[in-house]
Amino acid sequence: MMELTRFSNPGLGLAALSAYFVSLLLLAFYRSRSATLSDYYIGNHDSTWWLITLGMISDSVSGVTFVSVPGSVFSQEYSYFQIVLGYFLGYMVITTVLLPLYYRRNLISIYSYLGERFGVPAQKTASLLFIASRTFGSAARLYISVMILHQCLLGGLGFSPTFSFALAMALIVLYTYKGGIKSLVWTEAYQSVILLVSVLFLFVALWKLSPDPLKAVAAPRIFTWDPMKPDFFLKSLFGGMLITSSMNGLDQNIMQMNLSCRSLKEAQKNMFTLAFVMVAVNFVFMALGALTREAYAVGNLALPTLAGGAIASDRVLPALALGSLGTGAAMMFLIGLSAATFSSAGTILPAIASSIEIDLLPERLKDRIPVRLVHVLAAVVILLLILVIHALEARSLIDLVLRCSGYTYGPLIGLYGIGIFTSWRLEPARVPFLCLGAISLTAVLDLNSTQWFSGYRLGVELIAVNAGLFLMLALGFGKSRAA
Repeated sequence: MMELTRFSNPGLGLAALSAYFVSLLLLAFYRSRSATLSDYYIGNHDSTWWLITLGMISDSVSGVTFVSVPGSVFSQEYSYFQIVLGYFLGYMVITTVLLPLYYRRNLISIYSYLGERFGVPAQKTASLLFIASRTFGSAARLYISVMILHQCLLGGLGFSPTFSFALAMALIVLYTYKGGIKSLVWTEAYQSVILLVSVLFLFVALWKLSPDPLKAVAAPRIFTWDPMKPDFFLKSLFGGMLITSSMNGLDQNIMQMNLSCRSLKEAQKNMFTLAFVMVAVNFVFMALGALTREAYAVGNLALPTLAGGAIASDRVLPALALGSLGTGAAMMFLIGLSAATFSSAGTILPAIASSIEIDLLPERLKDRIPVRLVHVLAAVVILLLILVIHALEARSLIDLVLRCSGYTYGPLIGLYGIGIFTSWRLEPARVPFLCLGAISLTAVLDLNSTQWFSGYRLGVELIAVNAGLFLMLALGFGKSRAA
C-alpha cells in the first residue's frame, strides 16, 4: 500500500478523533444499560424504523466506499451508478419478498428459515457461508481503512500498524459488546450523521474550488451499452439487484437490524426509504469524485500512482483532502472515514455472534458459551486476518477477499429461491455439497471466462452465474425422492 500524505497537525487530528470516539462510546454505554439477550439479538423488537434507516447509511457506506467510489470516477466515470440503480431494485425485492417471510416466522437468525425448509445442514451451511464472507470482507475493508488512518495520522505519532489495527478492533468491541442491536441502532444513526456532515463539508469545499462545478458534476457518462464491456448497463443493473438482494436481504448483519423494528410495516418503511436514500448518497459520492477530478485538473496537481504508473484511484481523494484543502477538510475527512469504517464494521460482530450461537452451536453448548464471548472471539479472528493481510502486503489478496461475496452468496440466492418460489424438497445431507459444487464451478468459469468466451470477463453477474449453477446442481442431484 502506497504511503499517503500525513496530517500536518497529528495532535489536533488525534484530539478530534478522540472526541468522536468518546462520544460514540458514551452513547453506546447509555443505550446498553440493562440490555437483555433479546435487546442484543433484535433490540427487543422496539427500534424506531427511521433511526434504522439513518444508521444503515453509514453501515452501507464502508471506509472503502468512502475513498473508492469517488476515485472510480477517474477511470470509470459514473458507470458505477448503473449498479446503484440495480441496488434500488434489490431493496424492492427485500421489501416485498424477504421481509414478510422473516416476520411471518418471527425469526432471530434468518437462516432458521432454511433449517425449517430444508433441514439443519442447510441452515448451518448458509450460516457458514455468511460468516466466511463477512469475516474476510470485514477484515479486508478494515485493513484498507485503518491503514489510511494509520498512514496519515497514527503512524506519524510513532504507533505501529499492529497497534492501530488492535486499537480499532478494541474500540469496535467496546461499543458493541453489551447492547448489541439495541445500542447499535443509535450509534449507527449517530455515525451516519457524522459521515454525511463530513462528505457535505468536502463537497462544498471542492465545489468552491471549481470554476464551473455544475459542468464538472454533469460531465462524466453514466451508461455503457457495449455488451462485451464489464460495465454493460443490463449486466450492471441485474448484478446490482442480486448483490443487494443477497448481501442485504440474505445477510444476518443487515436483516438483524430490520428484525428489530416494531412491526413488518415499519421494517418495510425502512427498506423502501433506504432504497431512495442510498441512490442519492451514492450519487453524491460520485459527484464528489467528479469535483475531485476537476480539482486535480484546475490545480495542475500530480495524481497519486501505483508502481506501474496507473492512477491509484483509492488515493486521489485522501491525498487531496489531506494535502490541498486545508486543516478543516483534512479533519473532516479523517472523522468521516472513521465513521464509515467503524459503522460498517460495528454491526458485523453481533451478527456473526448471533449466527454462530443460533445456527451453529449444538444445543448442549448454547448455555455454556455466552453469545458475548463469541462476540469477542469473532473480533479476535478478524484482527488476526487483518494482520495476515498486512504481513502478505498483497493487493491481489484484498481484491480476492472483496470478490468472495460473489462466490458465497450465490448458493444462498439459490437456496432461498427454491424455498420461496418452488415446492422442491432437497436431500438435507446433499445441500453442503451442492453449495460447494456451485462455488467450485463458478471459480473455474471465473478463471477461464476470457479464454472460453472470446474475451468476455465475468463482472458483477458472477453472483447470478453462481446461483444459476446451484439451481442446476440442485435440480440434477439434490431433489428428494419425496418431492
